[in-house]
Amino acid sequence: MQLTQACGVFDDAYRKAGKMDPEFFSSSLDPFRTDLIKIIRRYLLEGEESTMNMEIEIYKLNIYRAHLL
Repeated sequence: MQLTQACGVFDDAYRKAGKMDPEFFSSSLDPFRTDLIKIIRRYLLEGEESTMNMEIEIYKLNIYRAHLL
């Protein structure tokens, strides 16, 4: 409930989600210390594209709750 209330923007056009821009939250997830990049490469990229460098960034946090849907 607190996370929902902390959302600065309610995006009614996008599946009735509360939205928080990255400057207002932090994440301890470090994708470079996980297999996330390998998984993305394996399932989404083929051939030479699968060896290209990737840039990963935090974009936004969408908050979904049953009462928002």
